Amino acid sequence: MGSGPAGLAAALASAREGVDTILVERYGCHGGVITQVGVESVAWYRYAGTTDLEGIGIEFENRAEEMGATHALPAEAESTGKLLDADMFKVVADAMVREAGITPLLHSLAVEPVMEGQTVKGILIESKSGRQAILAKRVIDATGDADPARARSRAGAEGQVAGGTGLGLSVAQSLVEAQGGRIWVESTPGEGTVFRFTLPLAEYDH
Repeated sequence: MGSGPAGLAAALASAREGVDTILVERYGCHGGVITQVGVESVAWYRYAGTTDLEGIGIEFENRAEEMGATHALPAEAESTGKLLDADMFKVVADAMVREAGITPLLHSLAVEPVMEGQTVKGILIESKSGRQAILAKRVIDATGDADPARARSRAGAEGQVAGGTGLGLSVAQSLVEAQGGRIWVESTPGEGTVFRFTLPLAEYDH
């Protein structure tokens, strides 16, 4: 559920392992924050000296570049990632989904999980075709808002509901870099993560 960068990567990884994979997306295109919000970078964290394990994220960038869906980074940008074209990435994502043999369901809203005790056995979706149930061995929620869990909570289910849209870091990066600053992350396993940023400050004469 959800075909933003995380959901798209999960679906591609699944299908490439030979698993029958359905990708449910509430909007009319894949790409999530890239294509719907216009956050045209999936590598804001990548600077000189960064250790990057590569994977599907870099494949997004390389495939987009091959298909003419990237732009040159501004001269002042410190990131070494590629700038994606938000509209053209829709075409890139479609091509990757098709080539992997994924079944896409666009304009389909995941509204509630299908439960068997405490086990998620599938998902209910709503679309122009009405309400339908998809049963699966594994259900991956990449909506960013835990949509099915929220729906279940509203219906009276017990338990905590995860929140957050997943856009915070991308928005923070855009704001900081627009002011000529830099943002980065420092993470220590078992201890936590610290996000730091710098901004150029002009002298103010009282």
